[in-house]
Amino acid sequence: MSLRSNLAGLALGVAGLMAPQNAFAHGAVMTAETTQAIRLQARYDTGEPMAQAQVIIYAPDTPSDIWGRGVTDRDGRFDFIPDDIAGRWSVQVRQAGHGVMAHVEISDAAPVMVAATAQDTWLQRVVMIALVAWGAVGTALFAWRKKGRPDASA
Repeated sequence: MSLRSNLAGLALGVAGLMAPQNAFAHGAVMTAETTQAIRLQARYDTGEPMAQAQVIIYAPDTPSDIWGRGVTDRDGRFDFIPDDIAGRWSVQVRQAGHGVMAHVEISDAAPVMVAATAQDTWLQRVVMIALVAWGAVGTALFAWRKKGRPDASA
């Protein structure tokens, strides 16, 4: 460093010491309050967390409008603080075609989990298996039908 830059730095330092003290003074303020947060954790039925899944929240006073959105963390957790609206809050978590909906009842006292629909029922699984089988049979019949016909382009 040159003598000129050292002198400039010294001059700035002296000027800073001579400046009014309130120019450099600042304070810190913090407020704290107790809230009732809702903590959710979404997992697949295998136990794996639904990391980075989409979260949609619906308030009880306008259940058709989205109140809030978010994303779960790597452990499938999501926290939110609802407004002071008593009633049934609905929270939907979705990822890659999988989804779960939970309903949280908020009263004046404390939140209470009402219901969560996470896993498929045995009836849903039977219907899905039947639809896949029907699609496979339909595809096989279509291919078999085309195989028996002569090609019209020849």
